[in-house]
Amino acid sequence: MTNETEKMKGSEKIQRVILLVIDSLGLGEMPDVPRVRPQDRGADTLGNVVRAAGPLSLPNLERMGLGTVAPASGIRVEPHPVAAHGICFLGYDGADTYLGHQVLMGSRVPDVPEELFEVVGAEVAAALRRAGHRVEVAKDGLAALFVDGAIVVGDNLESDPLQTYHCVGSLDDLAYDAIVDVAEVVREVARVRRVVAMGGQGFRAAEIRRSVERRPTGQCGVNNVALGLYTKRYVVRHLIRGSRPEVQVPTILRRAGWPVALIGKVADVIACEGAEMEPHVPTPAVLEATLAALQRVPRGLIAVNIQEADLAGHDQDPRRYAEILRLSDQGVGEILARLTPGDLFIVTGDHGNDPTIGHDKHTREFTPLLVWGDGIPPRRLAPRESLADIAATIADIFGVAHPEIGQSFWRDLLPA
Repeated sequence: MTNETEKMKGSEKIQRVILLVIDSLGLGEMPDVPRVRPQDRGADTLGNVVRAAGPLSLPNLERMGLGTVAPASGIRVEPHPVAAHGICFLGYDGADTYLGHQVLMGSRVPDVPEELFEVVGAEVAAALRRAGHRVEVAKDGLAALFVDGAIVVGDNLESDPLQTYHCVGSLDDLAYDAIVDVAEVVREVARVRRVVAMGGQGFRAAEIRRSVERRPTGQCGVNNVALGLYTKRYVVRHLIRGSRPEVQVPTILRRAGWPVALIGKVADVIACEGAEMEPHVPTPAVLEATLAALQRVPRGLIAVNIQEADLAGHDQDPRRYAEILRLSDQGVGEILARLTPGDLFIVTGDHGNDPTIGHDKHTREFTPLLVWGDGIPPRRLAPRESLADIAATIADIFGVAHPEIGQSFWRDLLPA
């Protein structure tokens, strides 16, 4: 048997992969930022959170090597990490959770039209009226719509322009299903990648309407940050378009007979027929569901997204971001304590969202790549060119067809 064959056979020992995405955990701006996203110059989500919120102890992530790959961040640098550790380039243009997860699961960015809400506003209004909804403009001279006296439909101001529309309502005024019903009508007409149904408490319809504004980008919608939407009472669903699950690793695994569980926001932005789906938002609920899945799903893929870090970034609240990182770290510790020799545990991010950068959008940053497994040497990994390399590596581990894109680094994880 050749050394190469012996290396590949090492994957047979692994029966389960746990992939944890700490949403928006960025480690500093990518080299192309000055040219393609100058508004993100100086972005360093982890480091700037520590500098703004004060000393931050993340003992489990530090033990895995997070401080080792981000030595200027202010968290502890572990001289001897227990995990293989490195960083990832994003592998896609921009900085977006939906796009990041499509690439992370092994497919190219969906090729769909990109347009402002004002382009389709009249079509959306007509479709809503045909469905029996009352529709008026949210503010004179602006494209956003006010539906049923309770819901604003327009561009999502916190995402990059041309990609996402949102439907925002108060759960103090109406049931969340009513917001979803409106979003589903919008989804039938809209051509962009995402239509997001957003609900929250602590504000009323009149406040939502007053929070409508137009950005210099041409985006017109609710300023969710000013409204105070991204709180612990935030509820969300992402209605997606253009994804290709058949070339992504979760669907490839399911078709090969492996169980798949998607928990947190990943259950909303990744389609996978036959997977267990738990789209929780609050971090404690996400972590509780993850620990339950570890008990219930002894083999296959468990993919998890902790979304509240991203919400804290949108809220431009470094203290809240730090608290979510502390909760995430506790969860990492509990996961590590439950892992077996047949497990591989991967921690990464999908982009940055620096709460100190001066805007409420995502930031284009490197993400961490931390990989723990029995027999995996805790060595420094070369930077990966794309998040898709994670999907290709998972495919190698399970011996299934490769996803559409990505270069496996499985051989780099094994002993020399």
